[in-house]
Amino acid sequence: LAELNEYVKVDVASDVTSLQDEVGLLNLVEGASVVVITVPLSTELLCKMNDKCRGSNSKTCFIYALSTGLFGTVFCDFGEAFLVSDKDGENPATSQVENVLTSNPAVVKVLEDQGRHGLETGDHITFSKVKGLDDLLSPGDGKPSTYEVKVTGPFTFELPGVDASDCSEPATQGYITQVKTPATVSFRPYREALADPGELMMSDFAKFDRPPLLHLAYRALASYAESHDMLYPTPGDAAAAKEVLDLARALDSEKLLENNPSVAERIVLHLAAGSRSILSPMCATLGGIVGQEVLKACSGKFTPIRGFFYFDADECLPESPLADVA
Repeated sequence: LAELNEYVKVDVASDVTSLQDEVGLLNLVEGASVVVITVPLSTELLCKMNDKCRGSNSKTCFIYALSTGLFGTVFCDFGEAFLVSDKDGENPATSQVENVLTSNPAVVKVLEDQGRHGLETGDHITFSKVKGLDDLLSPGDGKPSTYEVKVTGPFTFELPGVDASDCSEPATQGYITQVKTPATVSFRPYREALADPGELMMSDFAKFDRPPLLHLAYRALASYAESHDMLYPTPGDAAAAKEVLDLARALDSEKLLENNPSVAERIVLHLAAGSRSILSPMCATLGGIVGQEVLKACSGKFTPIRGFFYFDADECLPESPLADVA
């Protein structure tokens, strides 16, 4: 592994005797900026490692990722107040103003032939060379240097707190430039997010209902492993896959398996049946995603994954899992 990059120092944690060595694994957190776990560990141990990362003086970032056949998951917890200096890494958005209405709040419309303004609610902008609006948006005289935006459309937005209703004329010219401002992002610990993941990021908009189902399936798979010496089902073991499905049913407080049960149960059974598989394309995909999250944790640039992220390629699988070959 060290030969892949001579500038990266690789050490073997020889003090850790096994993946059940709780003390040894917890000691690895000391002094780390980012902890990345890519092997199955018990839920209790993961929670303890995550808690130690959050409790350390340096606020160590915590990432947990698994590749199980054609399914994968990534979890990120960068602490209660992680500072993102640049949320998207893009150049600041710029647009030419078509008009600013004399309303409360002031409404800005940009020229449509120059494209969308590219702003989001909460962004900040500056104005320049604004003509009209009684110089309300001109710099100086104690006026704010930047203005917050509330987006109302791809070419329009409001300026909360800016009352232009008393101006004698609307603005008919000018330019806007986005101001990149740092943002504080709050994460939830693993234990809390596991019980209530909240809104899950989508990896495929054609599978908009898939993330909650995969969250349930991975919880069931973890429960199965914890009762079988941290081993996943053997490929082709229909009884073991059925046990994972039964565990999912027991954990299914939101009745996810009852919505289109044939499709939902197929996903859980396929995840269980292939959970011991390590496939290079999936590892490459998830490795790239996790690598990006590590860079985000170290640099503070780009917006990290908040909580759980799930990815799958179940369309590569047959309709029914393999027959019992055990």
